[in-house]
Amino acid sequence: MRTSLKYSALSFLVLASSIIAVTPSHAATPSYYNNCGVASQVKPNSITEYCADAGAGVISIKWSLWTRVSARGQGTFYVNDCTPTCVAGKVYRTRANVELSEATLTHGKNYLMKVTVTPAAAKYFFWPKKQKPIPSKITWVTDTWRG
Repeated sequence: MRTSLKYSALSFLVLASSIIAVTPSHAATPSYYNNCGVASQVKPNSITEYCADAGAGVISIKWSLWTRVSARGQGTFYVNDCTPTCVAGKVYRTRANVELSEATLTHGKNYLMKVTVTPAAAKYFFWPKKQKPIPSKITWVTDTWRG
């Protein structure tokens, strides 16, 4: 009986160590996005390009993929023409695909730094008439991460 118990305990330890060995240590570590330095977020429902006036960004994001190295989703890109002022400006909206990439480890957390936004159905964005040329893709790198 004692021998059987020893073999059972030994088998358990071997099995447990093999499971631990094949599971990467970072598997449970999520990736974050820092939205204008407010907070580290996983799967934010909106992201802002211009933090000072929130004049452009993506809202109502539904994420279809969120991994340690990238994220993909779909939402509505908006841009304010700020004419005559940003308060009174017209906001243009386009259904858009959003991708986060360029994972960077900082302050012990993994952040997705690069944002790429493309129109979901149209070739170009709905865009302010005075702001030319109309882009087919918008990218920015968030630089306000504090961990």
